[in-house]
Amino acid sequence: MLVELCDEFRPYVVLARGKLVKFLKAHPRVVFSFMVLSILLSCVFSWGLFAPRTEREKIKAAEHRPNKSIEIGGRLENGLSKISATGARLRRTMQIRQQVDSVLDKGRLSNIDSLFLEARLDELRKLQ
Repeated sequence: MLVELCDEFRPYVVLARGKLVKFLKAHPRVVFSFMVLSILLSCVFSWGLFAPRTEREKIKAAEHRPNKSIEIGGRLENGLSKISATGARLRRTMQIRQQVDSVLDKGRLSNIDSLFLEARLDELRKLQ
């Protein structure tokens, strides 16, 4: 499949590569200037704008910020309980399926078997 995709899009890739090489050869100063400008902007953002604050500013900012660790912990616990409940439902569904398959493997079904199957189907509906 990858070979087919390469064969299909090869002309477009070759065309784009040719145009890119042609542009880089025609405008090397613009490309170099853009590279230097992006490096300078990166330095400004990393050291200038997001410079570490003094200890007093850090403490003051921490006092005004609400504690989100409790909220995150609650959501995490809630998510884990949902996963656990889903796993329990899946396990119960598999047990019911095995029970139903064992009853259906019988040659003939009795009234008790029919009532058993009906009860299991109701339980499956409740699980979903």
